[in-house]
Order: sequence, then C-alpha cells, then structure tokens
Amino acid sequence: MKLFCDKFKESMESEEAECRHPNDYCQTRTSCMICFIEKERKRELALEENKTSELQSKQV
Repeated sequence: MKLFCDKFKESMESEEAECRHPNDYCQTRTSCMICFIEKERKRELALEENKTSELQSKQV
C-alpha cells in the first residue's frame, strides 16, 4: 500500500513507513498513517525483544 506525506509530498510503501522528518513540525502528524505505522512497528519490535529477553533469563 502506498502512503503519502501531506507536508513534504513524498510517497512510500507501507512496509517502509517511517517519518523522514521527525524533528520538523507537522500539523498532520497526529492523523498521519506513516507515523502511526512506524509507531506500531516499533511497539511490536519492543514487545518481541522483551519476550526474547524474558525467555533467555528463564533459561539461565
């Protein structure tokens, strides 16, 4: 799925969704699908890392 940045007029695939200007002001950031998908991906990675570290600590 193609996503489109309203502020910078850039498009990207949903698999690559990452805000390319995270430190710049953006009035649409709270409703931006790019930012939403990026946050969800980071949240999922953090959960996976926590599960992995818990399993490793139980094995020791």
